[in-house]
Amino acid sequence: MKTSIKKHENNLISHQRRVVTSAMACAFALLVSIAPQLAVADTHSSAVKKPAPTVSLPLVTGWYKGQEVFYIQTEASDQGVAISQGVNYVPRLANVIPANGAPSGLDDIYVISGFTQNNIIPSAPSPTGPNNQDLDYTPLWQVSVVTWATTAVAPHVLRSEAEVFAARDLGHVTINKTNIVVNCPVIYTPSGGLLQSTEIHGLPEMKSPFGR
Repeated sequence: MKTSIKKHENNLISHQRRVVTSAMACAFALLVSIAPQLAVADTHSSAVKKPAPTVSLPLVTGWYKGQEVFYIQTEASDQGVAISQGVNYVPRLANVIPANGAPSGLDDIYVISGFTQNNIIPSAPSPTGPNNQDLDYTPLWQVSVVTWATTAVAPHVLRSEAEVFAARDLGHVTINKTNIVVNCPVIYTPSGGLLQSTEIHGLPEMKSPFGR
């Protein structure tokens, strides 16, 4: 009996990993460049400055309160997810999951199983940057897998946590919280703007007014 239960648990974990890996992989489309606000002066002449370094990272589109938002992913506590996304494998991220409902620096991120759509987050910086006033926002997300019931209404795009909960209360979806934690800082929301010193390639209008 113990062997059977353990096998079932392993199968469930494997299924969750495949769902999370597949759903998060399909979200990458654009690239974002982030540049520090600095210029290194040449040692021989203060009039000659070297260009500030930049970095390009894959950009992920998500949903937040009915709006499309952009975030980047840099780490995952699950190795399978880390491999599929090409990000850092950080198993210690899972240690931030609180015990017995204690306060934590985590929030939920909803990954849809069996239906292709962007992930859903329940909080975001407002505005984006050092003046953020949303104290609920955190870049550390605990993955919850949302699965549409086979006998329910036809699957459709869910664009907010409220819509996820409403679908659950109607019996249309189930929500399974996993032990997978990902680090995904939000860099743009329509209401909060674009993170300072950031430019999104492929969308020329998406350039921070702070610039480089």
